[in-house]
Amino acid sequence: MARMYPRELPRHVLENPKLSSEVRVYERIRDKLPGDYNCYYSRSWHEADRDGAELDGEADFIVAHAEHGLLFLEVKGGRVSCREADGQWLSEDRDGFKFRIKNPISQARSSKHHFLKRLKASRALKGRFIRARHGAILPGSVRPRRALAADAPLEIIAFGNDMESLDRWIVRRMTEGDDHGESALGLDGLRALEELLASHFELRAHIGLSLADDARTIERLTSEQAWILDSLADNKEMAISGGAGSGKTVLALEKSIRSAVEGRRTLLTCYNAPLANHLRSVCQGHDGLFVASFHSLCRTLAQRAGVELPSDDDKLMFDRLLPEALVEVISNQPDLGFDTVIVDEGQDFQDSWLHALRLTIKDPESGGFYVFYDDNQRLYTPEKGFIDALPASSIALTRNLRNTRRIHALMAKWYHGRRSIPAGPEGEPVGYIVCRTGEMAPARLNERIAQLVRSGQVKPGQIAVLAGTGDALAALGERIAGHATCRADGVRPDHIVLDTVRRFKGLSRPCVFLIGTEGLTDPELIYVATSRANVFLELVGTGDDIARLNQEAQPVGQ
Repeated sequence: MARMYPRELPRHVLENPKLSSEVRVYERIRDKLPGDYNCYYSRSWHEADRDGAELDGEADFIVAHAEHGLLFLEVKGGRVSCREADGQWLSEDRDGFKFRIKNPISQARSSKHHFLKRLKASRALKGRFIRARHGAILPGSVRPRRALAADAPLEIIAFGNDMESLDRWIVRRMTEGDDHGESALGLDGLRALEELLASHFELRAHIGLSLADDARTIERLTSEQAWILDSLADNKEMAISGGAGSGKTVLALEKSIRSAVEGRRTLLTCYNAPLANHLRSVCQGHDGLFVASFHSLCRTLAQRAGVELPSDDDKLMFDRLLPEALVEVISNQPDLGFDTVIVDEGQDFQDSWLHALRLTIKDPESGGFYVFYDDNQRLYTPEKGFIDALPASSIALTRNLRNTRRIHALMAKWYHGRRSIPAGPEGEPVGYIVCRTGEMAPARLNERIAQLVRSGQVKPGQIAVLAGTGDALAALGERIAGHATCRADGVRPDHIVLDTVRRFKGLSRPCVFLIGTEGLTDPELIYVATSRANVFLELVGTGDDIARLNQEAQPVGQ
């Protein structure tokens, strides 16, 4: 049996009555020709001539043999004729209907010249004069006594009479005649032909377009959350929970700005210094709105009130001394207090810190105290008593708005809080850059980012590289793929963010690459790491580490 391309005819060909003659020829070639013959069915082609005119064609069958070369065949079903008046070829079906058809000899000859030109341009066959023939098969017509035309002698056409021995006709057509200047196709020619006619390809998606579309969708969905604040207007204290990407930070920002616009002295605070810097940049220009990380707030107010603090920044300082200094400052100078206090990422706060913040409210009767928190995350403190004692919002932030559905599918494996429902666009699949060893990860990461930036799909300012270990962070240096980097607390629009997963907590970027994945072992840290990307996420590491993060079968190495 000959080797056929495709191996089986698709259903739409088999069920099309207009292609029944081609199906018959396909089956005869497949079943009768020996196994050292290759046959390609229905191969379209396109080319432009020197004047810019574009030509299109299709070869019904291309038969190839390493020694005998190539044969290009055109099939025309029905009873074929040619009008004397204008040379128009016709085909008549069983019902007597006539259809105009193209000259099959001309079609086969054009396909032969086109594909020979393409083959000779390849490095393997350059300079060789490949043996090639062309012909036609008219299975619905009887062989006549004379040639059909000057360019259509009977020996290059197979008729219905020849169908039972079509294999012998094809071999004879490919071997007859002897031109010493012709070369065999050879095994290298067979490979070149297969690459030209049957090579499989799968293009990478140009993520630049999908990034823009997905980002617009996420921005629209997130802005729609603002209506929830109307339900909080009459509640002086409230705990609002939601998973990563549910819009908590957006609501905290909006609530803070609304409070400041109402003339209330407002504090917006969080644990993470990089997140505080981001919030501060977003809130610029709003009088009466003070934005700071919790410990920065304690230190700033202590210095303003002249309260002395130890010089050591140890655990005791952060856990107890700075919060106590805040309480002392407010007790001595109540005018430094606030009308509204809003805490973002409240799950990171110890209960004593939240108690200290509540004491900064000037008037408990009119003051507002709101804590936005993730009921899954407990990276910095396991305490939850204070938050549990606050009135809970009756509206749960259960929709994930910040991440695509494919990113959500990965992060949701590590989320164990209240149900999280993906509402964003489908997005690109999560990518895996699999390395044989962890030491190879920085080089592979540089190659990938260089390719994305060089092709214009992603800008450096859209990228964050987050490390699960300090060693991975140090191994990348100060530049990635030739582009400058910055830390999470000093984000610059034209720089790639390079920092640890922990320091990037509460922040996000359109594109995130995770490296040092061997250091991501805590489920809550993995949850944070996999939820930082809005629309594009790739994991870099060994197959074992990536399989562990994905909680699925180990990916195939690249």
